[in-house]
Amino acid sequence: MTGQAETHRYSLLHSAMDELLEGTRAVTRLMGTMGGEAVSAIPEPVAVPVTRMLESLQQLVELAPPLVAEFDVLVEELHAQRLTVQALQAELSAFDHQMELIEQALAPLQGWTHQWSRLRQSLIRTPHADAPQPGLPES
Repeated sequence: MTGQAETHRYSLLHSAMDELLEGTRAVTRLMGTMGGEAVSAIPEPVAVPVTRMLESLQQLVELAPPLVAEFDVLVEELHAQRLTVQALQAELSAFDHQMELIEQALAPLQGWTHQWSRLRQSLIRTPHADAPQPGLPES
C-alpha cells in the first residue's frame, strides 16, 4: 500500500473518531443541560440509572482524547514495524544475491574436485598395480 493511501485511511479513521467524539460530547452537553430539570421530573427509581448514564457518558468524553492519542501511537508503531520488515526483506534479498554469487563462483571448483577425484581413481586402478613386486620371485 502506498504512503498516500495509508495517509488517506489514517485520515478517514481520525475523522470518524473526531465525529464520534464530537457527537458524544454534544449529547452529553444536551443531556447535562436538560438533565437537571428532566431528572427532577423523573420518578426516583429511574433517576439514579439516568444520572449514572450521564456520568458514564461524561467520563467517556473525558477519556476520549487519550484514546485518539493511543490510536495515533498504534498507527505509528504499525508503520514503523512495516518499515522494519521492509528493511529486513531488503537485507535478506542482498544476502541471497551474495550467496548466489558465491555458489556460482564455487561451481567450477566443485567440477575440478570431481575431475581430480576421477583422475586419482583412474591412477589407482592402472595396470601397474598388476605388475610383479620387486624382490618377489616370478612364478
